[in-house]
Amino acid sequence: MRGALLGLVAALALAAPAGAADHPIAFANYAYSPASATASVGDTATFSGSFSNHPLVWDGGQFTDTSSGSSRQFTFTQPGTYAFHCALHGAAPLNMKGVITVTVAGDQHPARVSFAVNPSTATVGQPVTFTYTGDPDPDGTLVRWEWDLDGDGSFETSTASGMATHAYATAGTVTVRMRAVDNANEPSAVAEQALTVVAAGSAGSATLDRTAPVATKLRLKGLTLTFRSSERATATATLRRRGKTLAKGTAKAGTTTIRLKLTKAGRAALRRGHRVKATLALTLRDASANARTVRRTVSVRRT
Repeated sequence: MRGALLGLVAALALAAPAGAADHPIAFANYAYSPASATASVGDTATFSGSFSNHPLVWDGGQFTDTSSGSSRQFTFTQPGTYAFHCALHGAAPLNMKGVITVTVAGDQHPARVSFAVNPSTATVGQPVTFTYTGDPDPDGTLVRWEWDLDGDGSFETSTASGMATHAYATAGTVTVRMRAVDNANEPSAVAEQALTVVAAGSAGSATLDRTAPVATKLRLKGLTLTFRSSERATATATLRRRGKTLAKGTAKAGTTTIRLKLTKAGRAALRRGHRVKATLALTLRDASANARTVRRTVSVRRT
């Protein structure tokens, strides 16, 4: 009886989570089928083929290499990107490789995904700055931003902040795209804008407003931020500490006072009557989408 109970407990411990799915991946003739897949945490992937002919290697070392047998199943316990390749045929010209993107089931995305372009019309060779202006992640943290800066449909640029810079060598119109990725490795919807690049010295480049607003006299009292702006501009302010956003707020164009609102992390870190040091970031953006961010280390006290 004791042995039967132990066997039942072991079987339950090894059982897949409720709702978990298996993703079969076959391989032969120097290719994986499918070469890419999306799974949720708790899902499995079952590889079927001759491992002696095509030894399986995980690029990130998440699992041990497999060089024998014809079938093996892997369970994904953490979100992330799991890239793999054949140890013998993974390089060019065969490029026998693949990737499994693992996300958290039910993960939510930012309600609004957008970005600003500065300048809104650029000249050839001029650096253009793209800045994320969308919402934060509702149930996690945005950890990277992926950009299609050349308009070819491939998100070739990845940044750890919501900002990217690029200079264009030829005149024309480029459709720039961006998506935000959260800590569950889940990408948001794609935002896009058409950017016009003109030749240097052309009529279109002569009338551009390229001057970003400047913030001065920043003062934080409690959770109220006051400042001065060199021109009429919208404002966005955040307080961050140890990688977490403690508070944030916005102001309409022409307003120079922001009442910061605490996040869940901020309420936990800022107990009433206590002070903590944090990084204050204030971004001003004018009507021509010129933007400038200033950062200060401040002492914050919740009253």
